[in-house]
Amino acid sequence: MQTAALLLLLVCVLRPSGGQRSRDEASRPNLNCDCMDYWKCVMGGGEPYSYCGLADSSVCCFFTPDSKPLTSFFASPSPSNKNSPSNCGHRGTDWATIGEARQGEWPWHVAILEKPDDLYVCGGSLLDESWVLTAAHCVDDYEGTLKVRLGEFDVASLKETLPHQERDVAAVILHAGFDNRTLAHDIALLRLASPAQHRPNVDIVCLPRRDQDNTSGFKRCVITGWGRKNEASDHSSQLKEVQVPLWEHSQCEKALKEKFGPAYALPDTAICAGSEGHDACDGDGGGPLVCEDAGQWFQVGVISFGIGCGRKNTPGVYTRVSRYEGWIMDTILEHKSDPLVKRLLFEQ
Repeated sequence: MQTAALLLLLVCVLRPSGGQRSRDEASRPNLNCDCMDYWKCVMGGGEPYSYCGLADSSVCCFFTPDSKPLTSFFASPSPSNKNSPSNCGHRGTDWATIGEARQGEWPWHVAILEKPDDLYVCGGSLLDESWVLTAAHCVDDYEGTLKVRLGEFDVASLKETLPHQERDVAAVILHAGFDNRTLAHDIALLRLASPAQHRPNVDIVCLPRRDQDNTSGFKRCVITGWGRKNEASDHSSQLKEVQVPLWEHSQCEKALKEKFGPAYALPDTAICAGSEGHDACDGDGGGPLVCEDAGQWFQVGVISFGIGCGRKNTPGVYTRVSRYEGWIMDTILEHKSDPLVKRLLFEQ
């Protein structure tokens, strides 16, 4: 969705015409509307009402006397890292053994299932209590038949120490530019029918902003999923993790041209990762590529596609999440009810 079109839609729908106040405005006596960044409004406990103008991406934010700051993936930065939120991207116990994940170690990783038989569809990641990020190619053929399992670790076990949660999917929102032939803009959001509850094995991942697009500072990146370990193996019943190196865009495009032909152009909305024996595989699609920065984990990619699994000089391709910060923000704002922001439930 184009930002300008969304701004126009919101201004036309949300702002009353003429000199008559809307019922929603009339219910807010003596409240000041301040124009500010959407996430600053939400995280401060305010209620975004509409955009301030066609040339401004700020929202009109109302604050009530009982407004309280919220907890989400764009919350206040931690003192040690002014560019990162303090309450997201906290990994569970680090077992220091890459490849052998433990229950609760990657608490934002979710399984997307098809009802009623709980057939595995794809992976995803929890952004806040009501939103999951995944790949568009995973969910473009589903409508009203999906649910999300949060906090899952071993799909073959019914006796895990930390129980999982399940939520129906109320809405599937694909990026408007998604092309199933080329996998351009391979990104989607799922809105849960009811909020998830924060638990040791259920937590949220951090998202990078557009101004954090440069990934060269990340030293450690990991993918997680229940996919195959290699092209010949079965799918894993336990959540696995693989540490992967990031590729420079030009080097990735060069490698992919050797596979797809000289006319192939890697879009700047993609990021590449992987090496021989270290790659996503069948069954990992939609899951997160996360990188560590100052003790927090940021989702820099969504697993999109690859050529085989872990082949030499053949990187996997991921949707670059930082390029979609605006789309994620606009989508969540558009789907808030009435359009007030509901209170998040991630406070301990």
